[in-house]
Amino acid sequence: MKLIALALTCIAIALVAIACTETATPTNTNTSRAAATPSPSPSVDELATARANYAKNCEPCHGESGTGGLVKVENKQIKVASLKAEHAIKHTDDKLAKTITGGEEEMPAFKDKLSQQEIAQLVQFIRKEFQDK
Repeated sequence: MKLIALALTCIAIALVAIACTETATPTNTNTSRAAATPSPSPSVDELATARANYAKNCEPCHGESGTGGLVKVENKQIKVASLKAEHAIKHTDDKLAKTITGGEEEMPAFKDKLSQQEIAQLVQFIRKEFQDK
């Protein structure tokens, strides 16, 4: 009887030792790896400030699409340049920034309304949105 008890004890210890050294495989196969991976954050609109400044300061004359045209400002009909036209595309970034800063002909100056950084961002916005640059 003692021999059988000793044999069963040895077998039990051996089974426990074998069970402890095996790696368990997950039984739930419905989980997807995509759910465990965090989704990327939405991209930030790098030109959001410039877009807002354009809407506030430029859009009333140049229009939502940047095409300009005849506009009535202070009871005066003026022809506003298109930001998509060849002449605007040929201007350097510096020329566009100077025009926004100091104004030109009937276009008002924005040096007192916008910082130099905001004007530079507006130039980038115009290039990207209206000139495909």
